[in-house]
Amino acid sequence: MSINDFSLVIKNKALELGFNAVGFTEPKIKKNEKIFLYKYLQNNYHGQMQFLSKNTDVRENIKLQYPWVKSIIVCLLSYYPKTTDNSSKYKISYYVYGNDYHIIVKRLLLLLANYIKQEKNNAKVKIFCDTSPIFEKSYAVDAGLGWIGKNTLLINKDLGSFVFIGGLITDVELIYDSNKKLSCPENCNLCIQSCPSKAIKEPYVLDASKCVSYQTIENKTKNYYNNSAYIAGCDICQKVCPFNKEERKHLNIFFNPNKYVFWEDREWQNLNKITFNNIMKYTVFKRVGYNRLKRNIENCNFCNL
Repeated sequence: MSINDFSLVIKNKALELGFNAVGFTEPKIKKNEKIFLYKYLQNNYHGQMQFLSKNTDVRENIKLQYPWVKSIIVCLLSYYPKTTDNSSKYKISYYVYGNDYHIIVKRLLLLLANYIKQEKNNAKVKIFCDTSPIFEKSYAVDAGLGWIGKNTLLINKDLGSFVFIGGLITDVELIYDSNKKLSCPENCNLCIQSCPSKAIKEPYVLDASKCVSYQTIENKTKNYYNNSAYIAGCDICQKVCPFNKEERKHLNIFFNPNKYVFWEDREWQNLNKITFNNIMKYTVFKRVGYNRLKRNIENCNFCNL
């Protein structure tokens, strides 16, 4: 089978598995991204996320860790929910509605990886999804899957920004897709204007340490300031984006809303550890932890007005 034919076969297989978009790119040197990351770290925009300061050389040059890599396959999976508002005044991000995306995305990627190994004997394939030192968003752009928005999130013209990114590193030669060179409208700053904590310092620069999503999920300190109604994550800058539209509800087929999406205020306020462990053990809330979630509920300033 030719490289061109096999590239098409892999794309069709990825879509068949349920991914909403897929693209291929070469393992490029990410010098500009590394320079930007260094400035980001120097400004302490990463807060307590010390993992961002590790393996910076590997992030810049993926071949340092995977010298055999010839192609990078990037897949997008929509999580735009069919139910777009939880019942309580305590708000949670869309990506917290369903079960842990790491598990779901990696399961689909494993199926795709096994298919490639089946078709190409002795093929090397490595899965990545959010936990590897890889500039995932940059490779997604290179693979023709969108552009980086002013809120620093990947935006796909057809899917919007409510997408998870995952992919495969492989020694299989594929036909690379081209960067479509798209960008946000120059006069649109809705995401910047809507941010309640002013975490978007300027277009394409996010101070994560001020972001509500960081404060509610990553911040481990007892006290923190949250001037929004969110207790896990934050979607405000995405909800105002003109590329995120209601008709995309049908794209999400893997992330069904859990029962807590329909909880009333008192159910959040009376949450105990047993309920937390029983209902939230396969969700992103497991990463937040019971104590931190209770802290978020109690410190939700907007909700207590």
